[in-house]
Amino acid sequence: MQSFQLYEPGSSFLYRMDPRVKLIAVAAVFTVSVLFQDARYLAPVFVFLLGVAVAGRVPLRRVALLLKSLAVLVAISMVMWPLIYRQGEVVFEVVGLGVTDAGLRYGMGMSFRILDMVIAPIILFLTTPQSDFVAGLRRLGLPYRAAFALAMAFRFLPTVAGVGQTIVEAQRARGMDPSAGGVRQRIRNHSRILGPLVITSLRIAQQTILAVEARAFSIGRPRTTFKSLTFRPVDTFAVVFLVAVVVAAAALRLQGRGVL
Repeated sequence: MQSFQLYEPGSSFLYRMDPRVKLIAVAAVFTVSVLFQDARYLAPVFVFLLGVAVAGRVPLRRVALLLKSLAVLVAISMVMWPLIYRQGEVVFEVVGLGVTDAGLRYGMGMSFRILDMVIAPIILFLTTPQSDFVAGLRRLGLPYRAAFALAMAFRFLPTVAGVGQTIVEAQRARGMDPSAGGVRQRIRNHSRILGPLVITSLRIAQQTILAVEARAFSIGRPRTTFKSLTFRPVDTFAVVFLVAVVVAAAALRLQGRGVL
């Protein structure tokens, strides 16, 4: 059974950064992405995040692989929003629908919004071990059970994807092509994949429950941590920088900048 891990070991400044800083950075990127609609404001955020990933020696092949799954969604955004957004001057027509200049800019902006809100968590999970992720959430005030549940969800999502890929390969070895045939045949083929996937996922969940209960997960006593998180000067500077960026973005938004 294949198991894909999000975390990639490394030793750059991103890996050494306090997980709370990276969580705050993801929240800041989400805030900026929601505030603006114009690609001229959202595209620099994407370029900056790519620069951080390169400087932090994040495996770009993993980043590209995870972003590749968004290609269809980004393409749909680029095509659909210009057809829906009606403000601005008509530039050309598609099947009788006028495409405006503002609609094109809005479609680009929404595409970069998607990319910004995806690449930031990708960098977080590729550079942060699960234990540090939980510890960071706990230190930010999230209850332990909620932090653990959130971490486990992200931890086992790649595992379930690996299980699904294994099942697909096993079915193909038996001569079944999931994409062959008409709609009914495809539904029937995918049901043969979905059934084993659900059963295997439930088995993994049951094993996980037994494992965490064996380690006194439900104990009502105060918990201790193996690793203590401490802010370094570079972490403090990063938080101040992020807060300044969010404040500046909010000020620009109040002035009507970055909105179409």
